[in-house]
Amino acid sequence: MLSKKTIIWLSEKQRILDNYIIDSKGFEVNDDILNKKIVAFIVELSEYANEERSFKFWANKPPSPLEIQLDEYIDGLHFLISIGIQIEYDFNNFKHTNFGLDNNIDIYLSLINLISEFIKDKNHENYEDVLNIYLAIAEVKYYSESEIVDAYKLKNKINFERQDNNY
Repeated sequence: MLSKKTIIWLSEKQRILDNYIIDSKGFEVNDDILNKKIVAFIVELSEYANEERSFKFWANKPPSPLEIQLDEYIDGLHFLISIGIQIEYDFNNFKHTNFGLDNNIDIYLSLINLISEFIKDKNHENYEDVLNIYLAIAEVKYYSESEIVDAYKLKNKINFERQDNNY
């Protein structure tokens, strides 16, 4: 599990990226942007699941290498934290909740349900549930805090470069 200190650090880094994008694109942050971030998070979750492959009972192909899985996981984390920032969630008050899920299939299904609840009522409690379940993926997959932080730093750098190159 990511420490509260790391979650706060991630939110600070994401806030800088979000502000950079807002300033460079000149758009207003509103409900339309929030809904687009939610869709982007769902897409990234799906891309992660596709690389992690635990649902593909019919396939013999193994999961993608750790680097690729982490890259997709971090993409989802970027959007999820950005959503929290936009709804003014206070990451200093984050409380870890263990939902007792021990495999990614249960996590994916719970995330789909919780994302639906969050879409209906974009409150801090629903957001924190989504964040907690998403972080459970890292626990189940044994991604270390340092692996997540390193992958986030790399992707964050790439995201800034993309903005500078008219991505």
